[in-house]
Amino acid sequence: MGDYYPADRTEVQKQGVKGVMYTGGGLALMLFNSLLSVPVLGQILGGGLVLLGILGVLGRSKNDKVTGTVLMGAGVLGLASFIFKGLTGFLLGAGGFALVVVGAISIFKFIKGVKSRA
Repeated sequence: MGDYYPADRTEVQKQGVKGVMYTGGGLALMLFNSLLSVPVLGQILGGGLVLLGILGVLGRSKNDKVTGTVLMGAGVLGLASFIFKGLTGFLLGAGGFALVVVGAISIFKFIKGVKSRA
């Protein structure tokens, strides 16, 4: 947002959208990590994420490619969790936590920007 106040409306909007998306993605990643302990469900979810990731990587926009890569990475970690349980669980949990933290920071910036515009 920069150091000038009141903050630009589009910049404030971007921070709000990023905050919600990052927080939601982090919570979904932590939920996915907890569902991997269910034997058959974990394999199905991991394979589904890999397929969705491939579709995203084949997309046209940069956002589709980035999202597809993240989905494919989570799916591969999900499938690998049956061999490397501790490592994949840590990586998925830490990644989810990091996304929630980044989302919370973006939401804080959003709220700060909205208050500066009032």
